[in-house]
Amino acid sequence: GVIIAKDMSRIGRNYLEVGLYTEMLFPEHDIRFIAVNSGVDSANQQDNDFTPFLNIINEFYVKDSSKKVKAVMKQKGESGEYLTTNPPYGYMKDPDNKKKWIVDEEAAEIVKRIFALCLDGYGPTQIARILTEEGIPTPTAYAKSKGRNAGHPNAKLHHWGEQTIDHILEKAEYAGHTVNFRSQTKSYKCKKRIQIPKDEWVIFENTHEPIVSQHDFDLVQELRKNKRRIQKCG
Repeated sequence: GVIIAKDMSRIGRNYLEVGLYTEMLFPEHDIRFIAVNSGVDSANQQDNDFTPFLNIINEFYVKDSSKKVKAVMKQKGESGEYLTTNPPYGYMKDPDNKKKWIVDEEAAEIVKRIFALCLDGYGPTQIARILTEEGIPTPTAYAKSKGRNAGHPNAKLHHWGEQTIDHILEKAEYAGHTVNFRSQTKSYKCKKRIQIPKDEWVIFENTHEPIVSQHDFDLVQELRKNKRRIQKCG
């Protein structure tokens, strides 16, 4: 019958959603709502008059913080720093310099093989099937085996997917380059990521050791663009 929170921001920082609860759902279900530090008690009608303004102030704080974070990330990205928390499969953070990527030899061999198979005419679906049948750990499974943050808690551990192969084959990072601003969130309210057009990416060349040569990477992109595949038997 009673919900008690430390303050209004603990209920939420989206004033529309918080208002739905405090103005409609709680009263409809005869729930008394108290926000201690905000001085809000639904049993006292006078306390409720200022509540909507508290919700707007709380949301403004989130909006302002989001704007500042985006400005910092933009500055980092334009200066050539990596914006990803975890290096792509095949690389790992340098123990002596967390801002630097070094080649993870074990995983890099799989990356090289994926590119080699593509150059031999195999498509992403065929490559994924080959790696799965051979029991090669997926990027997520490999990261977990090394005690690293896999980044994809719901990813399959024993089955390579076509999309995973696609992502590996299109990453210019494997040719030694840093690519920033591939995608962005819609807004501070909506965390869904939208893809940014390729001509708007910011690319810094030769920032770390490549796993595949520029020639092979370019050739793979050309093959994938033309989508010509050699049909393999078996």
